Amino acid sequence: MNEENRPPLLLCLDLEAGSDHLARWAAQLARRCGQRVQVLYVSPVPLSPAQRLEKEQRLQRLLEEPFQGLEIIATELREGVAEEVIVEVARRVDADTILLGRRQRTAVERIYVGSTTSAVISLARRPVLVVPVPGQP
Repeated sequence: MNEENRPPLLLCLDLEAGSDHLARWAAQLARRCGQRVQVLYVSPVPLSPAQRLEKEQRLQRLLEEPFQGLEIIATELREGVAEEVIVEVARRVDADTILLGRRQRTAVERIYVGSTTSAVISLARRPVLVVPVPGQP
């Protein structure tokens, strides 16, 4: 299958601590596998036009250096329940793999905050690759 017909890797970034690590990891994987990448950011709350622009600029800065010379099909900003949006976008773009980061959390944080990564693993009907990321900036 040529590269243009190959389903993309769906890279999900939350712009929190460790996102730069995940972006570099994804770029290395895409480079090794000759894979195109679709990038997704999901906001749990509605974004104003100014907030949307700020998120777009942060994503662009985050991806610029590690993805130099690689094909990013699209960078998409969506609003909603992260795991539901991720699974829906993965289905829509026919993603080969969903790539997520996972931070170390305390037991209390896991109980009260939950885990988007765990929910995506439960809901997705395609491979999900989870990369441990640092939790501190």
